[in-house]
Amino acid sequence: MTDINKKDAEDIQQGPIPETITFHTADRMTYGALGYDGNELMAFISGYDLEIKFNLRIINSLADAEACADALAQVFYEALMEQLINEKADFVKPHHWKSATLSEKEGNEIRQDNGHAG
Repeated sequence: MTDINKKDAEDIQQGPIPETITFHTADRMTYGALGYDGNELMAFISGYDLEIKFNLRIINSLADAEACADALAQVFYEALMEQLINEKADFVKPHHWKSATLSEKEGNEIRQDNGHAG
């Protein structure tokens, strides 16, 4: 995942980034995606001083907006895959998976079956 550098952040925010900020508990924001049943969040973004800003100086069409949304989706996809691999490696490749290649015995049985088919 690529990090936005300080200069790029300043360009988008139209000003310098403050070094120290104090927040109140009520300032915490959360955005999320509900799971299929609608009762639980599948993913969420939460924190203080969350600000969603788009650089409308360079987003001038629906195609630009779609490209921006696709790029953000890719960032979150990469973060999700990284977390899945780090925390649930067995989810990525369960232990019960069989190898995709045939063993010598399985290969012979298939060749014999094909020979009889005709």
